[in-house]
Amino acid sequence: MLTLTSNISIADENNVKPSKVTWKSEVGSFIDSCTIELPRISYLKTDKVQTQDLNKERTSSERMGYAFKEGDKVSVSLGYNNVNKKRFEGFIKRVNMGIPVKIECEGYGYQLYETMFNKSYPTVTVKKLLDELTAETDIVVSGEVPDIPLKNVRFKNVNGIKVLEWLKDECKLSVYFNMNEIFVGTLYGKVQDRIKAKVGWNIVKDDEFQQKAVDKSTRIVIREKNDKGQVNKTKSDQQKSSNEKSLKVKAGIPAQFLKQIANRLQTKENYKGYEGNITLFLEPYAVKGMVLELDGGMYPDKTGEYFIESVSGEFGASGGRQTVTLGFLMQK
Repeated sequence: MLTLTSNISIADENNVKPSKVTWKSEVGSFIDSCTIELPRISYLKTDKVQTQDLNKERTSSERMGYAFKEGDKVSVSLGYNNVNKKRFEGFIKRVNMGIPVKIECEGYGYQLYETMFNKSYPTVTVKKLLDELTAETDIVVSGEVPDIPLKNVRFKNVNGIKVLEWLKDECKLSVYFNMNEIFVGTLYGKVQDRIKAKVGWNIVKDDEFQQKAVDKSTRIVIREKNDKGQVNKTKSDQQKSSNEKSLKVKAGIPAQFLKQIANRLQTKENYKGYEGNITLFLEPYAVKGMVLELDGGMYPDKTGEYFIESVSGEFGASGGRQTVTLGFLMQK
C-alpha cells in the first residue's frame, strides 16, 4: 500500500506538515515556484514561545506573529512510504496570512533580484560571466555550461535576472535552473536522466497530449551584424522549407555555436508530432529537461522519446499528481 509522505523544511523548522503543496518548474522560466498551505495556528509564535505552546491562555500583551518570513530557505521533498524526492528548493517570497496560511516561494533565481551587476568585458565566456554574476549567492554554475565566448559585453546597474534575460533574448541561449544549479548553453539543457511511462498503465490522464498542426515548413536563420556593419547569416541544417524565419543575435558568437543555436530553435519550429500535457502519479520522478520514454499502448503513434519542458504538481488530501509538458520528440 502506498502512503503519501513528505519531508519539508522551512528556515529552522525541519518537519513542516502542510495541508497542500503545489509547485511548477519550466525550461522557459528562470524562476521555479511553489506554494505551501499550512494550518494558521500551527506555526504562530510569540516572542517567548513557539506555536506548540499556544493552547495555553496568553495575555493580550503577548503579540503573535508567524514563524516564517520572506527570504527563509525552503526545501520540499514528496513521495510515497518515506521515499521522498525533491520537488522544490528555494526561498519564501511572501507569506499570505489567510486561512489556511499560504507560503509563496521562488527558486534560486530569487537571489538574483537583489544582485546588482555592473560589469564591462571586451571579451568574456558565458561561464565566467555566470561565475561572477552568482559569486555572492548560493547558486551553482553547471559544469556542463560550454565555453561560449562573447564580445563587448556591458551591464550597468542591472539586476541578475536582467542578465539572464539578456543571455536568452539577445544571445538566443537556453537558460534555466535545476534547483540551485544554473545551466546556460546552445542546447536545450544539460544531460538528464530518462524516465518511462505507458498510456493506460502509470499515466493518470493524457487527453491534453495531442498532435501539433504545422501548415508550412520554416527554416531558422540566425543573423548577426559585426562592427563593420556586415551581416552574417547562419542557417539551420534543415534542407527543405517553404519560407525562412530570421532571428537577430549578438555579434561575436563563433559559427559553431550559432549553428547549434539555429538547430535548437529549428527543432521546435517545425515539430509536427505530439505535444502537450500528461498527468502522472508522483512516480516516476520527473524533472524538467529529462527525456520521457513514452509507450503509447493502444495508441502506438504516441510512442516516442519526448523532451520534458515543464513539471507542475499538487500534493494534498486528494493525493499526489505531477503534470509534465512534453515539448517535442527527441531525434535518435
